[in-house]
Amino acid sequence: MPPFSRIALPASEAFRRRLDKLGLLVPGEAGIPYWETEAAYQIGAPPAAQLLKAAETVQALCRRAVATIIDTQDFAPFGIESAAMKEAITASWKAKEASLYGRMDFSFAPDGTPKLLDYEADGPLALPEASYLQWEWFEALPSSQRQGASQENLLYENLLAQWPKLRLLPRMAIACGGATTSDGRPADTAERFTAEYLVENAREAGLAIGLCSIEAVGWDGDARAFTDEQDQPLAALLKLYPWHWMEQEPNVETLGVNRTRLLPAAWTRLLADKVFLAVLWTMFPDCPYLLPSSLDPAAIAGERVAKPCRGGDGEGISLPNQSHEKGAALLFQQHCPLPVFAARDGRDAHAALSVWMVGDTASGLGFRESSGPVTDADHRFVPHILRPA
Repeated sequence: MPPFSRIALPASEAFRRRLDKLGLLVPGEAGIPYWETEAAYQIGAPPAAQLLKAAETVQALCRRAVATIIDTQDFAPFGIESAAMKEAITASWKAKEASLYGRMDFSFAPDGTPKLLDYEADGPLALPEASYLQWEWFEALPSSQRQGASQENLLYENLLAQWPKLRLLPRMAIACGGATTSDGRPADTAERFTAEYLVENAREAGLAIGLCSIEAVGWDGDARAFTDEQDQPLAALLKLYPWHWMEQEPNVETLGVNRTRLLPAAWTRLLADKVFLAVLWTMFPDCPYLLPSSLDPAAIAGERVAKPCRGGDGEGISLPNQSHEKGAALLFQQHCPLPVFAARDGRDAHAALSVWMVGDTASGLGFRESSGPVTDADHRFVPHILRPA
């Protein structure tokens, strides 16, 4: 059994109005709103602490694995062909550039041991929801339901403390994808929701930072820097745009001469690739929090899933006994099904628990659930409550 339960816990009317204003109660393709307003996941403090420990243990192993890859320059399994990209990854690691944030997704072994499914280290979804928004949900609960309880949620505070560690120079922007308005600014997209949250947090940490659309980012050949929507050179740019997408574009070659500090750090490109899960398993097969993973399906005993190495949340995943795309770069991982709960409307709720990392610190929990066994883009966010025992 997983170390948490799904309980009926309706959101307050005030918080429902807040969600409605943010557009988070609009039904998705399955006819269910993105934010679950009638339930929450409940977890005790000891198992929550174990999850944070598991995530930080894995994070330490990740750093050891990256160091080995950099030392050996063995980028072949990652399919990185650009010399400029390889140089950027190496330079960012050797410069000891700190990471900003990431999301580790876990399932559970039959004995309750958390098992890493994925590490979304390059612009993961659901950051604002897991941070301030689920805290607002908790504070809006009646005092009788909050008595003695809390949340495992220090995302906002830890991000505030992490920005200075990045040692960023003035004139910085956050660029997000999705739709763009006529003046080049980001339209209302999920990416913008995350970008606005990061802008607010960074400004509170004392940074001068702007927000623009990824389509408005340009290149100044004379300054050898990326530019914002006003065509002004940037000292730093946080892109909510995967590194591996950039590898497919001509501007990847600018990395060799670029003076703009790009975030997340280029070395996190390795973490975000599912090939990295196979690297971790090869190097650390005795770690209790890792699942057997390999690029060779024959190396995985028993039931296995196939995942595109550079796929997004739930994209292209094939479960046991399902066919998978031929010719694609795939990771094969031992199957570890998500816990399943019965929702009030009779549907199955497959629960994915995430530990959010800020730098190397486990900083909060988030729950996402889906009607099927794969947590895909049509998932729902469910808040959580932490009990002392």
